[in-house]
Amino acid sequence: MKKLVALVSIILLFVLLTNPQPAYALKKRIRAARAAYSSAKLSRGTHSVVVSFNAIPGVTRFDYMLSYKANGIDQGVAGSFIPTGGGSQSRDLYFGTCSHGVCTPHYGITNASLTVTATLRGGATYIKRYVLRNI
Repeated sequence: MKKLVALVSIILLFVLLTNPQPAYALKKRIRAARAAYSSAKLSRGTHSVVVSFNAIPGVTRFDYMLSYKANGIDQGVAGSFIPTGGGSQSRDLYFGTCSHGVCTPHYGITNASLTVTATLRGGATYIKRYVLRNI
């Protein structure tokens, strides 16, 4: 019995080694280049994020949302606009609150992120997320 098991094992091993199966690998994913619809820059002097929106032809609307925690409390800024004309437009998103011309900055800011959504004529949307560190 042991000889039979050994013989079958040797034959099976021989068959598997002499008839290798081809290995199929996934193709490398290459992402298509997309237009830069927005850019963001942290401005420590004004305690804000300056977001530039590029009015590329075909963009019908921009939506943006800045969310963060200030001393453990959820805070944020949201807005949208329809681009007019060519060139770029910008928004200064302040880390704080303003009322009657008096602005109070927030401190202890963590988990800050900015999401910009560009909506195109055909209904397609492009979403860009910025993670803001060391504020």
